[in-house]
Amino acid sequence: MGRKEIAQILGELDRQGFEVKMGGSGHWKVYADNRLITTLPATPSDHRSLRNAIAILRRAGFVWPPR
Repeated sequence: MGRKEIAQILGELDRQGFEVKMGGSGHWKVYADNRLITTLPATPSDHRSLRNAIAILRRAGFVWPPR
């Protein structure tokens, strides 16, 4: 997973109604109903952390890959 896929995920999160903010640590923070769901890495250096974050987001209702 690269930067391009992270950008696609961020766009899809926005489209599906999640709120995404850049945190002070440089990671993307994902909120639903004003509640922190997970953080996404800003860079693809740790591919497992991104896959783990997507799994958490799916449990919160995020659909990935988009249909």
